[in-house]
Amino acid sequence: MGWWGNTSYVASGDATAVAAELAAIFASEGMRVISTPPARQRLLIEPMQYENALGNDLWGAAVFPGADGWTVVQTAPLHLLGERAAGASRMRLAEVCRRLGADAFQLNVYDSTGIVLVECDAAGHALLSGITLQGNSGPDPMRWFDEALDAEHLQARFRRLPFGDMIEDGDAGEDIAARVAARFGGRNAVYCDNLVSVRTLIEHTPFDAEGGHVLYARWPGTTRQRYVGFADWAAYRAAVEPTR
Repeated sequence: MGWWGNTSYVASGDATAVAAELAAIFASEGMRVISTPPARQRLLIEPMQYENALGNDLWGAAVFPGADGWTVVQTAPLHLLGERAAGASRMRLAEVCRRLGADAFQLNVYDSTGIVLVECDAAGHALLSGITLQGNSGPDPMRWFDEALDAEHLQARFRRLPFGDMIEDGDAGEDIAARVAARFGGRNAVYCDNLVSVRTLIEHTPFDAEGGHVLYARWPGTTRQRYVGFADWAAYRAAVEPTR
């Protein structure tokens, strides 16, 4: 099994401000910010790991300082910032950028080989390159959730932001992610990893990144989840896949 990662980097040196804008965005969608839930043991199949944001009642974000002038965000659900709110004209990461007046990018790696790079400018425009190769963002391989992929740019490349040296031909996804984390993660580079999403945000274990914030928000209405979780894939397939 290859390497998977979904990490956002925001061109702001104020992690507190980034966390505050995320909380405001969550609230605008009807989510209620809550304190950290009690620690728990993660099941093999968790909706916060495998379902979209609008299919979850609980959202989590770990927000922490990166290199000078940068803030890093890990989320659960994993694509929380790459997806749009219902009826929205832009993904949540682009909305963060618009509110902060800051650029950002998100590096998504799928099984070491598929890569989707999202670049957002301070006006809230998003530019995508790459392809997942996994079909896990929907049935159309040329769409990534609500965003169209460009057939002329199926190789992930920085085109809007001046970081072209971060991605080289033939690199495995985890090598690109490690290079990006080393440059933009600063002293907290080790936390630029989906293990934070799984261990901190899904299991609710303490987050010890220097200067880090953990944000949770819960849906107050009728559950949006198709399931709570499963201990094995056979049970998941029997209960969930027939409903798709």
